[in-house]
Amino acid sequence: MPGRPPLTLPFYYGWVIVALAFWTMAFTITARFSFAIYQVPLIAEFGWGRGALGGAYALMLATYALICPFVGSLFDRKGPRSVVPWGSALVGMGLALGFFVSSLWHVYVFTGLFLGVGAAMSGFALNSAMMPRWFQRKRGAATGIALSGSGIGILLLIPAIERLIAGAGWRAAYLAFGLLVLAGFAPVLWLLLRDRPEDVGQSLDGLPRREGTPAPPAPGHSVPLRQVLASVRRERNFWALALIVFFIGVNNNTVLSQLALYLTDAGFSTAFAALIFGSMGAIRMIGSMTLGWASDRLGRQQAQAIAVAISVAGLALLLLIPPMGSPAWLAWLFALVYGIGTGAMGTCHSAMAADSFGGRSFGAVMSLLEIAFGLGGALGPPLAGLLFDRTGSYLIPFSFILAGLGASFFLALFMYRPAGREGN
Repeated sequence: MPGRPPLTLPFYYGWVIVALAFWTMAFTITARFSFAIYQVPLIAEFGWGRGALGGAYALMLATYALICPFVGSLFDRKGPRSVVPWGSALVGMGLALGFFVSSLWHVYVFTGLFLGVGAAMSGFALNSAMMPRWFQRKRGAATGIALSGSGIGILLLIPAIERLIAGAGWRAAYLAFGLLVLAGFAPVLWLLLRDRPEDVGQSLDGLPRREGTPAPPAPGHSVPLRQVLASVRRERNFWALALIVFFIGVNNNTVLSQLALYLTDAGFSTAFAALIFGSMGAIRMIGSMTLGWASDRLGRQQAQAIAVAISVAGLALLLLIPPMGSPAWLAWLFALVYGIGTGAMGTCHSAMAADSFGGRSFGAVMSLLEIAFGLGGALGPPLAGLLFDRTGSYLIPFSFILAGLGASFFLALFMYRPAGREGN
């Protein structure tokens, strides 16, 4: 840290950063997707429509998309330690305030605004952007481990939230989860998070200075956001990744935000839906780490295409559940296949972005890409909810998602160019 002598550590501190990013992702992503569990009792108690509640989720993603570029620029200027802990604190506040919900606009403020801003400051983009600051040789593996935290969070916390709702009510569940993040985890980030290896007397990858690649610049020397946008807007890879991320945003946020309702409509209990959701978290973690590791060996494009193809197969299985009489084994098979695919997609496209744009402005680049994710997430859930309210089925919105994933497959293989062959 500035103003303190370098520390001498017997281990590479980059792995502490990976662990912190892992748990940050666990809490932030679970906070976002737990909306799928909370909306079941909210609809039952207040009678709100799925489209109306989906609007709160859409506002969260729209806020996320709008805030991300500015947060990314702040991240590059000030460093992770000045941004990420505050994001976790906002996430915790938004959840804890859920205890006081009595009108629909409360959900829009607490979920849409607090969680939207908090997720932008402590979510996917910035946790991804931390990895190139600490890793070069094992970037794919480190990114995969860090981002797989979303899976362990879903595995452990979603079923716990459902059980707490069943036993103590949704208000108590909101308050308990919020205090866990606000009072339990955010202080840990303030205590342990560091901006770069030099802050603890180390260098990139933990190598001796003569072997390591040049250190990342100290916070405070970032390129202005407008200049970053001007430098990437003509890059083929940037637009390929933006489209891929948009379709991932539509897929992940629409399917997962509607999953509990979809499964209960198919005849399963809320507890079973939460169990499926939670188990998918562990499977997402496996997909993230496995294909993150594989991307270092097979190539980023190939790993991303495999992840997309697996996700397509998983969503197709979900659509088959009601026509086949809602067998439990098919729901478990969906969780296995879809969990692997969705867990891997984020890791692979993050590594693709790091290969093409890693550097002192990578936080800003990732945040610009997250605009596409936020737009996809803002459009998908409310449209799916409205279409369900009109037709009584998710067939139309899920079919559009399948088409978007198919487009992502071809974008990864044929539009994106590996960093060494990028023409610009």
